[in-house]
Amino acid sequence: MRYIIMPLICIVLLSAACSPSPATSPPAAPVPPTSADAALSIPPTTVPPPAPLDLPELRADARLPIAAPTPEATPVPGDPVRIVIDTIGMDRPMVGVGLDSNYIPIVPKHDVGWYFYSAQPGSGENVVLWGHVLRFLDAPDIGAPFARMHEVPIGATITLYNDQGNAYTYVVREQVWALPNEVDYILPRGEELLTLVSCIGDKVIVDDHVQMTHRLITIAEPQGT
Repeated sequence: MRYIIMPLICIVLLSAACSPSPATSPPAAPVPPTSADAALSIPPTTVPPPAPLDLPELRADARLPIAAPTPEATPVPGDPVRIVIDTIGMDRPMVGVGLDSNYIPIVPKHDVGWYFYSAQPGSGENVVLWGHVLRFLDAPDIGAPFARMHEVPIGATITLYNDQGNAYTYVVREQVWALPNEVDYILPRGEELLTLVSCIGDKVIVDDHVQMTHRLITIAEPQGT
C-alpha cells in the first residue's frame, strides 16, 4: 500500500512543477504595428556639417589699427587789417607802413599803422602798431585813432583781424612812458606781443610842428598766456 501511494505523490509533484503558476502569465505575443504607428515613424535625417568660416588668420604680433588724432586747424598768418578795442569804442582799419628815407616811422594821418617790418599776428613775435593822438587842422572832423589810448586799462582786450579773416585777441599787461629815441619797444622781443605806440606828455614846437614829449607804449600779450 505504501508503494502505491509514493508513485501517486511523485505524479502530483511533477504535475505541479510542470503546470503554470497562477501568478505567472504566459509571454505576450508581439503586436504588429498599426497604420498610425507607421505614420509616426520618421526616418533619421542626416544634417550636413556647417561650412567653415572664412576668418582672417591672426598673428600673435598683430595689433589693432589706432586712428590718428585729427590735427587742429592752424590759423593762416596774414597782415593785420583791423583793430578793435571795446573799452574805448575803437573799431578801425589798419594800413601797413614802414620808414621814410631818414628812417623815421611813417605815421598815417587818420588810420592806425601796422609797422610791416614787425611781426604778423600769431607768428610768435612783436606786432607793432602806431597812430596819432591829435587831429589835423585840414581835417578837424576826423578823430585821431589813438586819442584815447591813455584810457585803456590794464587787462583790457585788443583784437586784431588779419587779411585771412582770422582774429587774434591780446590782453593789456602794462603801459609805459618812453622817450622818442627809446626804440627797443618796437624791436623783436622773442615772444608774441602786441605793442601800440602813441604820443603823450607836454606839447612842444619842433621845426614848426607840434609834437609831444613822450611816447605811450601799450604792451599786450596773447589771451590765455
